[in-house]
Amino acid sequence: MRQVRKPGAPRPIQHKVKVTAEQEERLLERAAERNVTVPRLLVESALAGGADAAKLRAEMIGELYRVARLVGKVGVNINQIARVTNATLEAQPETAAAIAAHGRVMVRLEQLLDDLDRPLPSPASGQESAS
Repeated sequence: MRQVRKPGAPRPIQHKVKVTAEQEERLLERAAERNVTVPRLLVESALAGGADAAKLRAEMIGELYRVARLVGKVGVNINQIARVTNATLEAQPETAAAIAAHGRVMVRLEQLLDDLDRPLPSPASGQESAS
């Protein structure tokens, strides 16, 4: 999941960070878990309020994308059922299941949106220490 570079958006400022071999190993592991580079991990972690907050944000974004795809799939299914129903003027047996699926996806979406309102854990209460 590499960042797409926008034309005309150079990054002229660099920061040099020195770490121990143990810290480097931990940074590489965490970056690999998120499929990003170590510099990207450090930037996202710092700007998101810490590593845990950045990880939670990335997970939430992934889950929102999955729910968005489900909404699209369920919508296509309901549209196909509606077309057949309109053409034949007969109720389709899949209608109830499709509407139930729509309801489940909407409940999941509401849960995700509620989770966005939840405060993030404070850095002081986290298990990680800043080194």
